[in-house]
Amino acid sequence: MNGPTHQDGPGGPGGPAGPGAPYAEYARIGAADEVDLAAGLLSLIPLHEDRDPERLREWAARALAFGRELAASAERAPAADTARTEVVEEAVGGLAPGEVLLAEYLHRPSGDRIVVYTDALRHAHRVARAAGWGRDFPPSAVRRAALAHEEAHRMLHGARGRALRDRLGHDLLRLGPLRLRGHVAGADEIAAHAYAHARCGLRRSPLALTAAIAATLEHQGTAPGGPDPGTPLGDRP
Repeated sequence: MNGPTHQDGPGGPGGPAGPGAPYAEYARIGAADEVDLAAGLLSLIPLHEDRDPERLREWAARALAFGRELAASAERAPAADTARTEVVEEAVGGLAPGEVLLAEYLHRPSGDRIVVYTDALRHAHRVARAAGWGRDFPPSAVRRAALAHEEAHRMLHGARGRALRDRLGHDLLRLGPLRLRGHVAGADEIAAHAYAHARCGLRRSPLALTAAIAATLEHQGTAPGGPDPGTPLGDRP
């Protein structure tokens, strides 16, 4: 793996990841495995600030495995998920202070919709180039991953979302043989990243790009919000 270079960057200090970008952080992210990346993003969520790091790693590993299994099931039976989803392109709207939103999934009675923001796609590709991952994340791959990520969110509505919750095994309450399963904030995002990684056949995980964009935001003085709906490849509330 090549490290980040100025030649592979966006081409000037005015870009979102120019010469002042956090290159050491990009290198750390590039060397980390998926479980480390996923657990690190979960740790940024305020609800998880005091969690045992090993518990976060366990949840991360389970959510990643669930996302990969979801992608495998979609490959085996693509006709099983035939809900009509309209894809809409918007030139602007994906960039805001402290937020980079590549796409968002909107569930509506009139029909599901995925909105893709081209300004955020360009930003994400520039960050990838600054990190030295331009070949891993060309614009077409970033767009495919964003769409696949939102496809995963659609699939996680209903029974599959409950299955993910059961897989994570987070018990809010136990009374003898009775258990009340709890929601793990951010786990659906981790599963959706794993789904996009597998579904699109990417060499590098979209989690790395998410972490790099978060590092860029933090470097610019805006703290990232963790793998909630405001992060790259995620969906807005």
